[in-house]
Amino acid sequence: MVVSTKVQREQIASAATRWLTQAEEQTVEEAVSSASLNPLLIYLTTQPDHALSTSHIVNTAKTFKALADISRSLEIRKQLAQTDLALASSSLLQRTEQELSKVPNEQRAEWVFLLVQLLRSICNQSADCDEARAKLCESEAPACIGRILWLDEVQGDAVVAQAAFAAALNVALDSADCAQLLIQADAIGACLNMLRVEKIQLKQAWPACSMGLDTLCEHEQAMAAFEQHPQMAQTMLQSLYDIVQLLESNTADDDVAGVLRGARRTLFWCLSEILEKSSQARQQLCLAEDLLKMFAVLKHYSSADQNEEEEEESASANDSPNSRTIDAVSRMLVGVTGEDHALALFDNRQVQSQLLDTIRTYPVKSPLATTAVLCLGNFARTDTHCEQLVSEHSDLVKQLVHNWLTSAADVRARHAASGLLKNLCLPLPNRTMLASLGLPEAAASAIDTAVVPVQANAIGILRHLLSGPAAAETVRCLVDSSASSAFGKLLETVRTTDIDAIRCEGTRLVAATVKRIYVRRDNLGDSLQDVQAAMDSAGFDLVAPLVRLVVLDGQRHPLLQQEALVALSILAAAGRASDIVRLLDPTDCAELFPSLPSDASSEEESSEPQLAFVEVLKKLVRQDGPVWPQSALQAKSLVAQLQAATKDLAVSNGLSILRSDIVPLL
Repeated sequence: MVVSTKVQREQIASAATRWLTQAEEQTVEEAVSSASLNPLLIYLTTQPDHALSTSHIVNTAKTFKALADISRSLEIRKQLAQTDLALASSSLLQRTEQELSKVPNEQRAEWVFLLVQLLRSICNQSADCDEARAKLCESEAPACIGRILWLDEVQGDAVVAQAAFAAALNVALDSADCAQLLIQADAIGACLNMLRVEKIQLKQAWPACSMGLDTLCEHEQAMAAFEQHPQMAQTMLQSLYDIVQLLESNTADDDVAGVLRGARRTLFWCLSEILEKSSQARQQLCLAEDLLKMFAVLKHYSSADQNEEEEEESASANDSPNSRTIDAVSRMLVGVTGEDHALALFDNRQVQSQLLDTIRTYPVKSPLATTAVLCLGNFARTDTHCEQLVSEHSDLVKQLVHNWLTSAADVRARHAASGLLKNLCLPLPNRTMLASLGLPEAAASAIDTAVVPVQANAIGILRHLLSGPAAAETVRCLVDSSASSAFGKLLETVRTTDIDAIRCEGTRLVAATVKRIYVRRDNLGDSLQDVQAAMDSAGFDLVAPLVRLVVLDGQRHPLLQQEALVALSILAAAGRASDIVRLLDPTDCAELFPSLPSDASSEEESSEPQLAFVEVLKKLVRQDGPVWPQSALQAKSLVAQLQAATKDLAVSNGLSILRSDIVPLL
């Protein structure tokens, strides 16, 4: 509506004055009726200069105070959402923001009073009311609120801060569009600035600020904001650390402590989610001081009061009081140290001492010690770090071998230790020391564990130790004449597991063991003649797992296939050619693989029939399709070895297939 004459303007202004005067006398329904409210809204939207003039600004502020008070009912809010109240509120809020930057100090109090009432009105209008939020979003009120959060009055006065952060919270709740506008106006940064310990005197604004931060961090744009502003993650961690320190000092009274715990919870979970999703945010915390702060937070939660109100009620009775939170802190530390940018932190004396002292000081089941081991495992991704750990801290490595890897008490501890020890095996100079500390025996004892990550790491440890100076000792730990030996358990694991990674890596260990025992090289083979005799007398089926690997996993893992073919060639020369030739018969080979159900109808099963060993071998020799050259050469070597080793064998189906179908392809 356009008001064109002075008389009309005065009439509308007087109508607005009458509404404010009568607001206390009218019922709420009468106050929000179109007959009563429309003249007021016309005045506010068409005569902002008059409403914000020196003589009327206080009345305008009182008007919005009254509107905020009557907006506490959802039914009334929905009724108001059908009017132009959102437009009027947004328009005057933007004007107020502009004027606050230039009004003289003697008039500033009146403008701040108006600002608070506008924010209260917007806060109440938008509470659980999607229609009001949509209109506020259209008028860009959220962007204005985001900027207002940074005003000195908001960041320095508890009443103004509470109104501003409450408005931001209610506008953003359940409205992705409003939240996006707030984020673009750096509302997250304003929330983080408010939740600094030095602003605890503004504690009455902290709950709304915390909830608003939580709401904004759930938005998809939040991650981009953190990645674009490196200081955000560091500010959040610093505030979390400061709050933890203040709570541990026990100097805050109960009211303040309650506010601090609420902010701590919000800061922690927001930081945890951001770091879990964003590698760039994790890289921003790859500083020694930040890592030490995270360890301080972990220590805090590990010793926190069991009855703190923020703990999850749904935690099982077997969980420690803060188990979910402790796990999240641990993931934060492991995530940050897992970044390549963090590798240099291992050379920081404080960081290294923190990790090593924690492992030495705390019991195996302590989440602090487990996290420290996991972080060390991340740092042990360079030969230099691995060699330094083994040469300078052999006592700690021995502790990991005997108190951690072989411990049946704590799965996480075994997982952490096995991963670190596997990395320590990679540099060749470490292997003699690790063998002397009992690592081969400890790893061999874990081959048949039900904990898959520990099992995989144990297999990896043994495979690394089989290469180098610790090979003979490792072989002796694996093999004796009984089926209950570690090697027997390895073969059973490979045969029965339904986990591809365990089957493949386990078979690689079988192949490496065969190679070490049956190949005479560097006098190692001669020193293991008794182990070879034990292997032969035990009657282990060494051929089946190797053939299964060649057939099942050859196309996906050509390196593994080539290793299995090498081991089969060695076995052929060692007197086991007949076992290999037998499996060239498709009927005998079929026994190695689970039969398909009679009603199998999946597309994968019908379109990808399982190849027999003979067909895979022929394909490799002919180099049909995508065949790795090394695998083709090794397949030809195997065929030639089989041909030479079976000259005196009695004729069988497998031998006939070898001589008629495969040998001519050479």
